[in-house]
Amino acid sequence: MRRSGDITARLLWAAGLLVLGVVSVYVALPVAIAFVMSFSGGQILRFPIQSWSLRWYADFFGSPQYVDALVNTLVIALGATVLSVAAGTASAWAISRRKNLATGALTLLHMLPLFVPGVVLGLGIAITFGNVRLFGMDLYGTRFIVMLAHSLWGMPLVMMLMETTFRSLDRQVLEASRDLGAGPFTTFREIVLPEVRTAILSSALFSFVVSVNEFYMALFLTTRDTQTLPVLMWLSLRSAGSPRLAVAAVVLMTIVLVSLVLLASGLRRKERVRG
Repeated sequence: MRRSGDITARLLWAAGLLVLGVVSVYVALPVAIAFVMSFSGGQILRFPIQSWSLRWYADFFGSPQYVDALVNTLVIALGATVLSVAAGTASAWAISRRKNLATGALTLLHMLPLFVPGVVLGLGIAITFGNVRLFGMDLYGTRFIVMLAHSLWGMPLVMMLMETTFRSLDRQVLEASRDLGAGPFTTFREIVLPEVRTAILSSALFSFVVSVNEFYMALFLTTRDTQTLPVLMWLSLRSAGSPRLAVAAVVLMTIVLVSLVLLASGLRRKERVRG
């Protein structure tokens, strides 16, 4: 009986390992092909490549249009991250303090944008703010409107992670802080923030990656001067599919991988501190 159980366990382990290998290849293969294509010396995207060259990297970073799109992407992602972390953390703190029907409804409302297609959100925001002016400037087509749009997806992610983190805090420590005369702001700054800073970093990186990769809302809300790199890639693909698109893909993937490495480092440091 024990031998039969060992065989079953080994078969399950082998099946799991096989699925893991297939999924890993499925995920890594497009990334690897895009990386290889970025070194093509040809004029069009064609695999396998006929010659090797760094010319498209020089072309990408020498193109004001692509460099501006990359800068727009990073600036918008940073702005959206700040908005998402600030609003999501505040909302999570408020909701974690009370658990009732009202907070449940607010949580559902905050989560709603995650289940709405980006096309719908982008179109709705474009129609709503199409004629709105802020400080004498049109809001539509600015980086700020895209930051606000991207925070609709970033803020729920931040709130979910931070609410779980806040609920795991030791309530006795917070009550002791209040008993010693510390106000709510002092308690939050001196007691809560040091405990949740890794979670804040993690949620910020998640929000940043979501904004960097977002395409649909940016397509509706940007102009030629504020378009992001994913939007420019799509527009360029419609006209001419050169290996410069592969370079742009590698740049985006590098940003995401660096963010993931930072996230993993933060989580590992947190586990090391706990250990």
